[in-house]
Amino acid sequence: MRFVNQESAALSLRNLLSLLILLLVCLPGCTQKVEQQGGSAEETSQPEEQAQDQQKLAADDSAVAVAADPLNLSYIPDTAMAAAVVAPERILSAAALQLYPIEVLEALSTQHLGVNVKDVDQIVAVTQLSQEAPVPQVGAIIRLSKPHQLAALLPTLKAEGLVTEKKIDGFHFLNVNAGLPVSLTMPDEKTLLVGTGDFLPRMLAAKNANSPLLKLLKQADANHEVIVTVSADMVPAPLRELATNPEAVPLALAAYVGVLGKISALEVNVDLSDKFAGELVLHAHDPAEAAELEQVILAGLAQVKQLFLAQTILMPSMGDPVVDAAMRKYLDRLANNFEQLLRPTRDAHRLTMDSNATMGVATTGMLVALLLPAVQSARTAARKMSSGNNLKQIGIALHNYHETFKHFPAGESPTNKYKDGKPLLSWRVHLLPFVEENVLYDKFKMDEPWDSPHNIKLLDQMPPVYVCPHYELGNQTVYLAPQGPNTALGSDKAIRFRDITDGTSQTIAVIETGSERAVPWTKPDDLTIDADDPVGSVAAEKGTFQVVFCDGSVQSISAAISGDIFQWMIQINDGHPVNLNE
Repeated sequence: MRFVNQESAALSLRNLLSLLILLLVCLPGCTQKVEQQGGSAEETSQPEEQAQDQQKLAADDSAVAVAADPLNLSYIPDTAMAAAVVAPERILSAAALQLYPIEVLEALSTQHLGVNVKDVDQIVAVTQLSQEAPVPQVGAIIRLSKPHQLAALLPTLKAEGLVTEKKIDGFHFLNVNAGLPVSLTMPDEKTLLVGTGDFLPRMLAAKNANSPLLKLLKQADANHEVIVTVSADMVPAPLRELATNPEAVPLALAAYVGVLGKISALEVNVDLSDKFAGELVLHAHDPAEAAELEQVILAGLAQVKQLFLAQTILMPSMGDPVVDAAMRKYLDRLANNFEQLLRPTRDAHRLTMDSNATMGVATTGMLVALLLPAVQSARTAARKMSSGNNLKQIGIALHNYHETFKHFPAGESPTNKYKDGKPLLSWRVHLLPFVEENVLYDKFKMDEPWDSPHNIKLLDQMPPVYVCPHYELGNQTVYLAPQGPNTALGSDKAIRFRDITDGTSQTIAVIETGSERAVPWTKPDDLTIDADDPVGSVAAEKGTFQVVFCDGSVQSISAAISGDIFQWMIQINDGHPVNLNE
């Protein structure tokens, strides 16, 4: 029961987090939509009072942005290397979010966290890395607009018994006992500190701290709703050397990795309440390093552009040469705009890359273009899953066939007719009753070959289970059984489970081959294994190929597998069982 309660509490918190993420992800599009509507022709015909109200609202938002309080940086240890500052109340009060379910978010946060999310003025999340502790230490300073009591926080987790309380050196702490150890305390009624491990005591002890990170934060513009600052100089030296070692990456990336050592800090500033805009700022140690960094970035952008254009050439055709040419022209224009938009501006030792509403529109188009290869990848993954399901059905059918006839559909038997020492029909035909194709099975004349005048008429009625979604092969299939005297389906004798002494979970029954190995599905023709190149016999067109084992399981096999191991995997009793986990 306790486990169920913990799951319920975790689910509630995940729902709250999901809603927060949804707001942040959808915010740019909503902001742009509001701006576009504000400049439409319809706006000019609206009542004068409504126009005045919108102008007043815009003026109020501008006033809020100008009147933003300076960042409160107390409780940040001088060992921290990165910080993210967020202003939730200002973000959620923006006109761009007027149609979002803010009320639901407020209710969820109040119910489960004990704090209304709109009562949070500022969150400063900080982290540190140390050479001794491989796991980063993380903490957060949460500034509240109203007084709160520590005892009222986390009511849901408390009700499930996942929170304990203790008092140390005059401070009350809440310890959350759900996975990662997290502690909370409140040094005053409007400040909540959260930390992992021993990071919370470090935060409490931070007094007048001074560090490269804090110097950057003191110079930050508090009007930004999101500020992310990373001090590269605060990263432990061994980790910094590892990250900037050109020998640890492919040669093509060596120049870019090596230049990371010239970056002293990184800033990301984002504005959300007015319009979606932001900037990425790279700090170098001096102007000379900044100039060198700029040249590397420009070279990198040019290379990314070329790689992007090269990738578009490999994209699948849309079926119309005119449309294909137009798409390539569009992608070429998009790549040029992308390169120009990300060109940095240099000022002394700083490099800045800006983002504004115009870039937002360009980003939308760029994301569409970048998603095209992703869609193709998703389509390939879906086809692989579909093919895996076909193989799974074949594996189940083999088991049901064996359950009925006490052997696999191989070798001559009362149900599997031979002529001149060769089968008349493929094992795929004999499996038809076990893949819900009884009607089609009854149409075959089992004492005639696959290409007899009668049976050849059934060739075009291939069941979906034998159709590989990767290819368009008509009445041919790539689901083939390895041939040979010691194979499960390619032998001249009927094979039983007890004959597979190497183990049914380690012996391949059927393979999804490449398209050049395809055969008519009714023809008793399968995969001949080349002794000199067993894996090449499969003619796999990708880095992996799928197989179904004699126990019915389906797995992907790397095309780089050793030929000897692959041979062992298709033999039923060679005395070389293969541990698939190894």
